[in-house]
Amino acid sequence: MDALRFSRRVAVALAGGLLLAAGLMGCARTTVSHLESRPAVTAAPASLTMKYFRFEFTGKPTNAGYVLRGRAVPVPDDLPPWCDRLEELTLSAYLRDPSGTVLSTAEKHYPGMNLGDGAAVPFEFTLSPEGDAPGNYGISFGYKAVFGSKAARNAVSPGGPPPAGAVFFAGEGAVRMQ
Repeated sequence: MDALRFSRRVAVALAGGLLLAAGLMGCARTTVSHLESRPAVTAAPASLTMKYFRFEFTGKPTNAGYVLRGRAVPVPDDLPPWCDRLEELTLSAYLRDPSGTVLSTAEKHYPGMNLGDGAAVPFEFTLSPEGDAPGNYGISFGYKAVFGSKAARNAVSPGGPPPAGAVFFAGEGAVRMQ
């Protein structure tokens, strides 16, 4: 009888733990409160500078949400001096509320390119918040970039991946909060 009572207590405790864990997982949110933001609607071009990219853009409301058009310009000042190439790039745009909670996100991947004067990556994102409620929305951006060396790449294999030890990874973006 004691074994049966013990088994029931264990089962109830496990079930309670699973419900608690499921409830906590439902409380997770994605935030960009640590990133700079600008208003989602911009009459004049806006600029948002991050560690390795500057985003120049305009934002307009549409029936589908908000359309952002602009370009991401590499900011090579803090890169290692041997970096002269962008090997891979993923840009992200985030529609956020004033507290930084992400309401919508869009992401695009871009091929590599040489760095230098005039290096820029054009983008267009459409972000749609859940529901129809108008809000005081802001825009934040994120990126994942792999920088490399043209000379190191050509010394090993011009058409292949960058050689090990000759890449610099940089990224800023949203984080998941529990």
